[in-house]
Amino acid sequence: MLKLLPLLCLPFLAGCAVSEDMIENKELYCSGLYQGIRAVGRVATEVVSGVTIPDVCDTIDEIVEEEAEEESAEPALGKSGG
Repeated sequence: MLKLLPLLCLPFLAGCAVSEDMIENKELYCSGLYQGIRAVGRVATEVVSGVTIPDVCDTIDEIVEEEAEEESAEPALGKSGG
């Protein structure tokens, strides 16, 4: 059984990347039911392997905030450089 553990965790690790499609469909990925299902998978992975996997909704929020900060900084950079 322990030999199969890495294979069972592989789908969870592959889901760590956040794509543009996921950001655009945040309502789907962050719905209560879907978020709850992912939470169960994250907790099981943490208990079995000790690896902490962040929730995709938190990651999407961080990415959107960073993009907004970069966009608001770009006009300021253009004004000070010219």
